[in-house]
Amino acid sequence: MNPGPATEFQCASQKRAPGRLERLKNGALDLLYPENLYCICCEDAMEQSRIHGICDRCAAKIDWLSRDPFSASLDEFAFDRVMSCCVYGFYSRKIMHGLKLHGKTYIAKNAGLLMAEKAKLEGFCSGLIVPVPSSPKKLKARGYNQAGLLARHVGKELGLPVLDALEKQRETPSMRLSTGLERRMLLDGAFAVRENACETLPGADILLVDDVVTTGSTADACAIALKDAGVKTVSVLCFASAARAFAPEDDPNGLHHTS
Repeated sequence: MNPGPATEFQCASQKRAPGRLERLKNGALDLLYPENLYCICCEDAMEQSRIHGICDRCAAKIDWLSRDPFSASLDEFAFDRVMSCCVYGFYSRKIMHGLKLHGKTYIAKNAGLLMAEKAKLEGFCSGLIVPVPSSPKKLKARGYNQAGLLARHVGKELGLPVLDALEKQRETPSMRLSTGLERRMLLDGAFAVRENACETLPGADILLVDDVVTTGSTADACAIALKDAGVKTVSVLCFASAARAFAPEDDPNGLHHTS
């Protein structure tokens, strides 16, 4: 597939090369605040050689995934597969909460690198990257969409265009305590394809990026909107997925493992 037409919809940070003053500013910030000096999970000082920004102690406690956590129930969803770096547990939740709730946007670069490496391992090397959108209310309150930040870094690492193809049409209530079925009902029709992206999507292979996948309801609602617009496949890429997405007895071949 030729992703060329999507370039006009890419994030501004991808379309415009940084100017001289911006490069000087970023260089000065790198000198003052070197990357990977502190663990993005426990925030303790660590060796700078840890390119993912996670210290050995925290990395050993994260439950890293080696297979699709939704493989046993894909026929229930509109997406085709889920690529998740790890199980959504105490340590991965702390990392994502830092990004999503506490304004630590620098975490997106480290998490995005891990996610890009996961996509490479799973063979996703061509197509369009689409972030799961935030609602206008949440975007205004937070100032950024964490899925969009992750998508930008994933796209940079994979060399693929990022397309803001989706929009959330209405606010939905908190779904923290809702079941998967309740979430699907609440999210029914909540996402739509932006009008300026409609011509780009037909026949495309989409990498749908989000920070966390729990019941799969949000990803499913997004995948429905994308496939209604004619996309060929939707692969979901996330940093973490909920452990309840699979049962321990369904893991005879090492669905997940602790490093």
